[in-house]
Amino acid sequence: MFAFCISFLALAQLFAQPDDRWHAGSAKDLKGKVLTLYVFLETAAAPWTTEEKQSKLTELATAQQWLASQASYWNVALECFIKPLGKSETIQTKNVPIGNGSGTERIDWAKEIVKKSGYRNPRQAYRKISRKMGVDNLQLIIFAKAGGISYAMRFAKNNSKRKFFMESVMLFQRYDNDAQMPVAAIIAHEILHLYGAWDLYTTYAQTADRHQKAQELFPDDIMLRVGYDLHQLKVDDLTAWLVGWNKTEQAIYEWFRPADFKQ
Repeated sequence: MFAFCISFLALAQLFAQPDDRWHAGSAKDLKGKVLTLYVFLETAAAPWTTEEKQSKLTELATAQQWLASQASYWNVALECFIKPLGKSETIQTKNVPIGNGSGTERIDWAKEIVKKSGYRNPRQAYRKISRKMGVDNLQLIIFAKAGGISYAMRFAKNNSKRKFFMESVMLFQRYDNDAQMPVAAIIAHEILHLYGAWDLYTTYAQTADRHQKAQELFPDDIMLRVGYDLHQLKVDDLTAWLVGWNKTEQAIYEWFRPADFKQ
């Protein structure tokens, strides 16, 4: 499958992106041509159906179209492509991923997945795919046939490039309590994490007082809340600054930095 979304604007020069160690991996600059690789992770006991896979890919395309529209608002050109990681879009594993929102989840899934797809390591996979596809920025979405809280696996300077350079998202089929979830919004939320965006709600790494302040200043920001109607959400000033779209920095922005994005 191959799909794309385009924001029809001349590519704008980006300013004011925080110059810290988090802008370093395969998903560095959310502008220009950006490739999303995907794979479906399953166990023998719980395989993906064709209909389930198509549903997730539709949600992925919707998420990327929304990101392109948000980039357009900030006068940034964003062209998004979707492509399976390997010859087979499905990989079986013995162990089902765990996502519980604790910050202790396994973060080296990309290393295992790219090896199963025929690459030596995440760094080599990035080099080969980026050259072939003509892109500088790419990420991997791992659709897991399990319940859990989805999470981003980011790369930072001084991390092992052979293990972590391919930045990725573990996207669960449903929540850990088996409830359905707003998939497109969660995909967009997690992709923004890879490009430097911070959570603005209370987590293991983000404080309640910052959550409360974000509700006052950025009530519709997708890093604060997700929902089924993407039209009610946006990339607000702070998140746009973090991903390099907003050129105007405000003094309060750094106050929102969570513990899991240490400089």
